[in-house]
Amino acid sequence: MKYINYVFALLILCGTCSMSVQAKMSKEAHELYQEACSYEYKHNYPEAINIINKALEINGDDAMLYTKIAGLYTETGDYNSALAAYNKALKLQPNDAFIYISIGSLQQTMQNYDAAFEAYAKGTEIFPSYKYNYLNMANVKYIAKDYKSAIDYYNTFLSAYPEHIEANENLANSYLAVKDYEKACDIYNKLYKEYPSNFKDYFRYGVALFNTKKYESAVPMLQKAIEADDANTLAWADLALSYQNLDEKDLALNAFNKTFELNPKLTGLKFDYANLLGNMNQYDEAITAYKEYIEAFPEDAAAYKNLGVVYKESGKDALALLNLEKSYLKDPTNIDTQKLLARYYHENKDYASALKYYDLVLQSKPDDFDVKANKALVLHAQKNYPAAIDLYKDLLLVKENDRIAKNLVSAQIAYGYYLLDRMDYAQATLYFKDALRDSPEEGSAYFGIAEAAKSMNLYELAKENYKLALEKEPDNTGYYNTYKAFIDSLPQEAVPETVQTANDKTPTAENSSEVQSTVQQETETKPADAPQTALTYDDLVKKGNEYYQSGKYNEAVDYYTKATIMKPSDSTTMLKIGNIYNLLGDEEKAALFYEHSVEVNPAYANGWFNLGLVYAKLNRHKDSIKCFDTVIKLTPDYPYSYYALGQAYENLGDKFNAIENYTLYKGFEEDEHMLNTIDEKIKQLEK
Repeated sequence: MKYINYVFALLILCGTCSMSVQAKMSKEAHELYQEACSYEYKHNYPEAINIINKALEINGDDAMLYTKIAGLYTETGDYNSALAAYNKALKLQPNDAFIYISIGSLQQTMQNYDAAFEAYAKGTEIFPSYKYNYLNMANVKYIAKDYKSAIDYYNTFLSAYPEHIEANENLANSYLAVKDYEKACDIYNKLYKEYPSNFKDYFRYGVALFNTKKYESAVPMLQKAIEADDANTLAWADLALSYQNLDEKDLALNAFNKTFELNPKLTGLKFDYANLLGNMNQYDEAITAYKEYIEAFPEDAAAYKNLGVVYKESGKDALALLNLEKSYLKDPTNIDTQKLLARYYHENKDYASALKYYDLVLQSKPDDFDVKANKALVLHAQKNYPAAIDLYKDLLLVKENDRIAKNLVSAQIAYGYYLLDRMDYAQATLYFKDALRDSPEEGSAYFGIAEAAKSMNLYELAKENYKLALEKEPDNTGYYNTYKAFIDSLPQEAVPETVQTANDKTPTAENSSEVQSTVQQETETKPADAPQTALTYDDLVKKGNEYYQSGKYNEAVDYYTKATIMKPSDSTTMLKIGNIYNLLGDEEKAALFYEHSVEVNPAYANGWFNLGLVYAKLNRHKDSIKCFDTVIKLTPDYPYSYYALGQAYENLGDKFNAIENYTLYKGFEEDEHMLNTIDEKIKQLEK
């Protein structure tokens, strides 16, 4: 490289740098040396070599003569003779850094880069303060494409000579080669600002800027590179991509077209080109470009995914699905592909497949709100109402959302009617009431409660809720006809006069006010209860208790349910129903009634405790911990809560909290056998 000779010149001017003392050249040999230098000046290297050989016959132990003839051999291209001469000089002066550096230069010229570096390194070992030799080592590593080593040596050299332009250029290029684009940008920027007239690395600077996503700055650099060389295909390609990232679609399209005009075989660029065409709604052209890319790169999952999207946008659903599924097979972990497939199947009402892909997304992104909302919709559409309801509730805990709140009410009402059809009137009523708590204007929920009450012979409660349903939806002929049929089925003395005279009327927009008047008059009328409703709330609870004690659980649930319908705030009876379902092994139903017992009475410690126990049976240990913590807050001396907490933490693998709560429980327990059991548990956990 052109600055290496400059290094040697400096060394010559500086002398031999703490080298061993050489033999004194004789007068005759020195005269010949001077004569050879004169011929060298005239570029008559053969004659100069001939004269130095004569001098060596006189003074064969003089290292300077060998270095001189080595230099002359180098000028004539006789590198082997030059290397032999340098080695003879080295034998005479083994600690001469200049000789090693000269050998390094010669080996570099011969493209023996490892040998060149070894010689340069030896020179630095002898004369470490000579920083210019680090430039030689850096250049050798740079030429050999060992960029990481080159970076180290260039930085060492530049610490002494920071303004050296070529070293800075090569350092920037090395950083670019190892993809340290930020550092490359910093150096190119410095060179561009400080030496604008000498700056020529527009293309490399543009590439570095592009790769650091500084697209606005990359564009002018790449344009300058193209001005210097209009056939620079890579500059056109990066310019196209820069425009694409800046959303300059037309400019990007022109640059892509120029790139492919210069090199039609740049198939790897067809992916980005196809993306651009798709974004410009040029679907046919995009499809062609994706296919060309896929032919060259058949394992690229992203190409199949994007091709599927374009097919979908162009209305070719079958081909869209085919390519999305191919993309998924190539890369089953890609969340975007999973979302696209889930959405496709959802829109086409293939709910089972949609659910599969929504679940896959949620495995990677469990808190994705939109995906969870869509999954809830799928569960709703599949009539898996309990799961949909739970998911809607979870989502509403994260943030308020009117659409999800409405969907929750819809699912609660739908599930209520599902339970009605299966004569599970107790649970049905709970879901209708949940819906009304969230949306008090839902006439269908009142109607559902009325239907459940009628089926359980609670006629007053049925009548009240039929009327409420009609108040909310006065134009609903179905409600009116059902209510009228119900009234007609009652004993005559219980039927309000207004209903008896309205047999031929059905609600319409015109007579809705008359229906409302009928409802109002009925509210004011207090007809005698039918014989079946003579039992009071206390009677119902008492009958329920009797059946429970005799082991007739279905009958007990029937009476307890009637009691809770008459008195919705009865948390104790809710707990009893939960206990029966728990006893029968139906933990899900048990949990539902325990949950309602603490909803109507948040300070009900027994309700929280039983709910915690059933959550534990359902392996919902984190939820059970919350329940037991609530019990302790309400009743700190509730001993079994500490024991239950210990078990819950133990099941979660949290040994520290398990031991802590078992230890707290010991402070309440007096039974020696139980204390021994707890001690054994603690010992096992402490291992």
